[in-house]
Formats: sequence, C-alpha cells, structure tokens
Amino acid sequence: MSSIANSVKNKARLFFAIELPQELKNQLELLQQTNPVFVGRTVKPHNFHITLQFLGSVDRQNIHDLADSIEIPGIKPFSAAISHHAYYPKTEIGCVEISEGKQKLKEIKSHINRCLANAGFHFAKDKHDFRPHITLYRECQALGDIEQLLTFDFPIESFCLMESVQNEKGVYYEVIEEWPVYEPSIKEQFFGIKD
Repeated sequence: MSSIANSVKNKARLFFAIELPQELKNQLELLQQTNPVFVGRTVKPHNFHITLQFLGSVDRQNIHDLADSIEIPGIKPFSAAISHHAYYPKTEIGCVEISEGKQKLKEIKSHINRCLANAGFHFAKDKHDFRPHITLYRECQALGDIEQLLTFDFPIESFCLMESVQNEKGVYYEVIEEWPVYEPSIKEQFFGIKD
C-alpha cells in the first residue's frame, strides 16, 4: 500500500500551457454565470488556460531537466482571439475556441516538442488535431446557442509548465516555470523596438 502512495507522491501530472490574463479569466467567469450555453460541472476561473502539450505523469526527479530542456522559441508576442463556443461530445467538454493566433500557438507547441525530443524526453503523440481552447465546463451537455459570436482578445507573451495538483478543494493548476515566447536582441532592447 505504501509503495503505491509513494509512487503517486513521486510523480507529477504535468502539461505545457498558456496562462491567461486575469482580466480574461474574469470575463470568461462572467460568461459562465450570465450566458450558460452548457449544463454541467463548471471549471473554476483560476484553472482557465490553453493546453499546448499534455505530458501526463512525470517523475518529480525529472522535472528540473525537463524544464531545462525548453528554450525560448523566438516567436514575437502576438494577439489571440476567441469568437465562439465549442462542444466536444466524446469528452463532454464545453469550451471557447481560439479563432485567431492558432498557427502561432501550434508553432509554440511544435517548439516545445522539439526541445523535449532533443533532450531525450518522449511523450505520447496527440490523438487529435490541435484545437486550442479554454475549457469552461466538464461532464456537460450543450444547452444553448453555441454559434453565438463572442469577442474576446488577449496578448500571448509567454507559456508555462503547469502541474495538476489535487487538494481538499479539488484540482488546482499550478505554474512550475514560465518562459517568454521571444527574447529581444540587445539592439531591440536598447532602441525599444517592438516589431
């Protein structure tokens, strides 16, 4: 019994993600409360994020080396936008999908996978095409008009490694480490060049 408990304690459930600005989390929480197009279990606003790459259960002793393998990708900060809800019936997930910035998010995801592979870390390949989204409901059914137009946009300047932590209040996603998407050159820093 104790060996099972120890093996769970020595593992971390990890994923790479985009942590969202607090303002967007507040807007999405309001959307959940005032315009529910799904009925089901709501995701707590502090857990709103965009998953880039799910890693699953990783030995805690490997986290440092895993994080060290990630380099800054050199993708200039960009804007992402949400324009509609989406429902994934197989997994019973109600979400909002990213409509603008998808290609750049895909580039960050590919960069992460290249860095991990170069360092000898190999994880299961995704079973589905990458559809960046923010989960608002789990174990849910579509209730209202998921085609309605939404207008949320937000900047993406960094990505992070997150751990799914179970506590007495449920699941909580905690940032372990964060990387900028772009590191300005000395010239860019000196002259304040943005583009």
